[in-house]
Amino acid sequence: MQTDANEGLDGPRGTAARIWGLSALFLLITVIVPGTVFISASSRSLDRTAREFLLPVLRPDPGFTVEIAAATTRHDPTFTLEAKATLDLFHSREYRIEAVRSGETAVPRLVLTDLPTGMTALEKTDDRKALFVKTLLPLILLANEQIELDRDRLRRLHALRQSGQGLAPQDRLWLADLAIRYGLSGDGEVNTKALLQRVDVVPVSLALAQAAEESGWGTSRFAQKGNALFGQLTFKAEDEGIVPRNRRQGETHRFRSFDDPKGSVESYIHNLNTHRAYTQFRQMRASLRSQNKPVEGLMLVNSLGAYSERGEDYLRTIRSLIRANALSDFDKAVLSEDHMEEVVGPRTRAELARDHGVVPVSLRR
Repeated sequence: MQTDANEGLDGPRGTAARIWGLSALFLLITVIVPGTVFISASSRSLDRTAREFLLPVLRPDPGFTVEIAAATTRHDPTFTLEAKATLDLFHSREYRIEAVRSGETAVPRLVLTDLPTGMTALEKTDDRKALFVKTLLPLILLANEQIELDRDRLRRLHALRQSGQGLAPQDRLWLADLAIRYGLSGDGEVNTKALLQRVDVVPVSLALAQAAEESGWGTSRFAQKGNALFGQLTFKAEDEGIVPRNRRQGETHRFRSFDDPKGSVESYIHNLNTHRAYTQFRQMRASLRSQNKPVEGLMLVNSLGAYSERGEDYLRTIRSLIRANALSDFDKAVLSEDHMEEVVGPRTRAELARDHGVVPVSLRR
């Protein structure tokens, strides 16, 4: 677990660099040229403080269908993500851990704009752990859901290639962009077999265990101040980060911070899927796929020896966390089918996106 006593360079956790050349071209063709689009607000609300925003629809080419992504936001400046209030919120949505474990209920698409505060003030350890799991579970599943959509399309295109068929221009462009995002070359014919090793989900139990260890179940200074859940390092001046208190003179690394917990989860998964230090992780996952075995956390722990300088001791800790907290139960958890995220916080992600001139749009085949 990252604490002030052991802050430092602890394994290759920096997010892999991305090349965005083709992505920029794609955006030029599909976004800038068509012109300005608009945002409309729906009149439906969950309560007197809720609002629903419909995000703009872009139509890049006939080969894509573009979905309207709706985000319901709890917009209340007086609302704070205090631990007890957040537990009450989860309870009001009938979001119960045991029901998720048993498969009785799906996980609601609740996205918190920050980690709950005052978690250490909760008297029961089980309440603290439950709050942490309830907060992260939707975020991990949402990130994996988008990866699964990309993977499904990638598998179809790989099968077409294997059968000797050519790909449509829009499919070649999509493949090139996907390859670049996952740290592979987008020039020429994309290696779809190599890309399939990278475009894949991370088991929920593994993500929960590593986040619990790296953030002290969400209570560490890094987690509370910067939504830093996985101990990722950055050496880039442009990245937001928190300086370790015991960083030695001459060292420049910081623990990367994020605007929200969802960003931290997405960065962690992308790191495992792209960084050269986790090649063995990706190979073991692909091997499980080829044997038609489930991709579960305990099966992949041994491949993450490079994540921490603690080596085998770190791996024992992660295995212990999964077993002691029955986190493997969540590897089969599923999201609710309403396909609507409810973004909750005093300052919502939708508002932050609008302030920065960014509007998230879901492009799916």
